[in-house]
Amino acid sequence: MGVLLASHAWGSDCHLGKYGTLPVEMVGGQATTMVKINGTPTRLALDTGAFYNTMSKAAATSLSLRTRALPIGVRIGGIGGSSDASYTDIKEFGVLDSTLHKIDFFVGGSDTGRGLLGANLLDAADLELDLANGKATLFEADHCNKVSMAYWTKAGIYDVADIEPANSERDRRTFLSVTINGKKVRALLDSGASFTLLTRDAAEHVGIDLKAPEVKPGKPTYGVGSKLVKTWIVPVDKFTVGTETIQHSQMEVLDGGIGDGKTDMLLGVDFILAHHMFIANSQKKVYFTYNGGRVFTFATASGDDDHAGAAAGDSPKTANDYALRGQAHLSRGESKAAMADLDEAIRMAPGQADYYAVRARVLVAQKQPAAALSDLDKSLGLEPKNADALLLRAQLRLAHEDRTGAAADVTAANTLVSAGSTQARWIASLYIQLEQPTSALPYLDDWIRLHSNDALLGSALNQRCWARSLSNQMLEEALKDCRKAIKRDGENPTYLDSLGLVQLRLGHYPDSIKAYEQALAQRPQFAWSRYGLGLAKIRQGQTDAGHADLVAAHAIDPQIEARAVKYGLGATAP
Repeated sequence: MGVLLASHAWGSDCHLGKYGTLPVEMVGGQATTMVKINGTPTRLALDTGAFYNTMSKAAATSLSLRTRALPIGVRIGGIGGSSDASYTDIKEFGVLDSTLHKIDFFVGGSDTGRGLLGANLLDAADLELDLANGKATLFEADHCNKVSMAYWTKAGIYDVADIEPANSERDRRTFLSVTINGKKVRALLDSGASFTLLTRDAAEHVGIDLKAPEVKPGKPTYGVGSKLVKTWIVPVDKFTVGTETIQHSQMEVLDGGIGDGKTDMLLGVDFILAHHMFIANSQKKVYFTYNGGRVFTFATASGDDDHAGAAAGDSPKTANDYALRGQAHLSRGESKAAMADLDEAIRMAPGQADYYAVRARVLVAQKQPAAALSDLDKSLGLEPKNADALLLRAQLRLAHEDRTGAAADVTAANTLVSAGSTQARWIASLYIQLEQPTSALPYLDDWIRLHSNDALLGSALNQRCWARSLSNQMLEEALKDCRKAIKRDGENPTYLDSLGLVQLRLGHYPDSIKAYEQALAQRPQFAWSRYGLGLAKIRQGQTDAGHADLVAAHAIDPQIEARAVKYGLGATAP
């Protein structure tokens, strides 16, 4: 992948040659870096848990990449099942100040928002992960078999774990044997997983009772597969990997498997951020030191801003060093430490637009929206064509009832996003919030067309059903969208609410009443469902009961009727 750029020596025999260092920005729970794909700057996520480089169909389309069929029977799998895929080869792939040629990517699976740099590239050599300081470095080790690779620790204190054999010789991923509550499970070191998780079978194997009173429901999650998967947050008495032990923590359990049927656990980016790690593929060992702070995302002990552990390694020297470390702090919930780093980055480089945009995210986390808006104004004044900054400012302006300003930001972002992207989906959501559902439809049409078997397809179908119903157009198609969403993901109360509205628009009042009642059974304080139920009952002839529901909806949200009337959904409308 490159030439020997630098070296560190331990004695006369061991030499560590550096291929280069990737600057890593923690964005939306993902460890990301910038590369060039056929000359186009592109942000990819570092995913040591991905067997191979992967991108979504939407990403390949936006980059004008030609895709080809994989051999019959070849599929990609992970959380949420498996998925059909094709592949593309990138003629020029710019990374580590070099240009590589004919780099293959799988194309398919659910869209995580960015393409993935997989283990086939990241683990082609020894890999140092210092994500807390915003760095990932590839090394070539020469005559270092008997030497500790934890070169950064001054006191010689570190932990070490043996790398377990992969399922095939072509699989470069890092598997470790860990112990939970005294029982062994097989874990995959996965920088592409936003948090550490166990499969349900593994949780039951180590004695975790998912029906215990201290177990809490988690949010549905997904991976490369096409299905959303239920989760729980569970207590873990004792966790050991190599020579490190963590006691009395919490982690997520997945209601299903991870893909290959042999992996019990993902050690996610939360675990990696909490450590400085060296994956010595040349030795089949992982060396690591603890940075401080919370190790697992769902641990009840907080990151504790005032006592956040300082990341091991060199102290920041440049503005970018501070900015990268600040983003890592933010991703761990350490907003005070993140703010200190971003303040210093801006002091050192006040003309750098990105630093203000990142600090705005810190301020949002600290619930300071006015200050966040000020930073976004500064960022966009320096770089007006930042779609993420525009969309975040639009969201904040909406929250401040600045609909004109929000609409202007959405309009400005329109030309900067690609069809079917995560940003395009965000634009659709903002148009609906701006009471312009018709404007949202082209973005949803493109997203659905390019994500025909995505884990989030159900939510997109529901969103299009809702937008069509609000705008009172293509109602039969809207009905199909709602039914498909419910068939995919189950009777989600939000989906049932949309179904109630489209049935109301179609004049199917008994079906509308049924859908709204099912939605309210799960979420009784949702004003739209209560209001829609009242309208359906009135039009069905149940006048008193209907008006009682309208009164109840108004008690939940005094503005509900004013918003509904804008769509022709007043109590006196036909």
